[in-house]
Amino acid sequence: MKAALFVSPNVIEVKHDLPEPEFKEGILVKVKTTGFCATDVKTIKGLKKSNRPLPAAFGHEFSGVVVKTTINKYKEGDRVSVSPFCGCGHCVFCLGGEEQLCKSKTFFSGGSTSDYVAVNPMLANKAGFVMPADVTWEEGAMTEPLACVLLSLRSTGFKPGESVLVLGAGFMGMLHVLLAKSWGASRVMVSEPSKFRRETAVKFGADVLDPTTGVDVGEWARSLCGEGPNIIIAAAGTKPVADSAFKAAGLGTRIHLFGGMPTGTMIDVSADDIHYKRITLLGTSGFRSVDVQTAADMIKGHSIDLKPLVTHRFSVEEAQAAFEMAQQENALKVMMENADF
Repeated sequence: MKAALFVSPNVIEVKHDLPEPEFKEGILVKVKTTGFCATDVKTIKGLKKSNRPLPAAFGHEFSGVVVKTTINKYKEGDRVSVSPFCGCGHCVFCLGGEEQLCKSKTFFSGGSTSDYVAVNPMLANKAGFVMPADVTWEEGAMTEPLACVLLSLRSTGFKPGESVLVLGAGFMGMLHVLLAKSWGASRVMVSEPSKFRRETAVKFGADVLDPTTGVDVGEWARSLCGEGPNIIIAAAGTKPVADSAFKAAGLGTRIHLFGGMPTGTMIDVSADDIHYKRITLLGTSGFRSVDVQTAADMIKGHSIDLKPLVTHRFSVEEAQAAFEMAQQENALKVMMENADF
């Protein structure tokens, strides 16, 4: 079996003589397309600890074809997408609707830069779906990040007609733009220093601001939506972005810290903001199985168009080049395809 392996900081190697994952029950999937995630980039750069000993396959956003199955939901030849984990289903977090916090998650084998991944029955049933013919491989591979953004926006209590300000328009920030527009936001605003990303956000229907011009983000947002945005998504994981979220907030604004910041990062919050301005601070990471299935339904129903988010394509053999491209500001979603498919 072939796989692209993370072997050391900033180094990826492709090996062709690896054993296939052990398969007993569930589904065995031959991977067609896998997305390069920002978490993959952080891990390969050495900024985030790998969950597995090196060298290791990476990747968790994928679509492919079922080649073996022991469960009724799937048959051989089905085009599928499976998200990387699900909760145990019986702990206090799963039972309380916070499956993403489960401490006994089930994961698929290895990483999706491998030719094959093995998925056990519970994960296949809870976090996978069969892709109809009119859903592309790349759309299927973006199910998991869409599920993460669904949990994010759901956690804010978003209602149609509310305004949303997104700070940082990378891939996940842009997904927030698309989802907020799809769900009926009255106005979606984006603060982003990259000209390419601002221009892309405009195409998706957002108002945009270049924060490097010195314009106050809060004043700009209030000029567009009155008292201030109902919801602010801090999509870029930096302390300055988190600080700017509080400066931009109005009365009753809900701030969501979506972008992960380095461990130990501290932010300063004024008690007046919480007590008198009634600003709410939130955060989520990951997704629940219900978010995966909602994302699948949206993709299958074409109620959200993810295809424009794919900016670059490589083969798995070109994983090192894909890694380098994924760090560029003109890249949103970098996809890798299995050339041996």
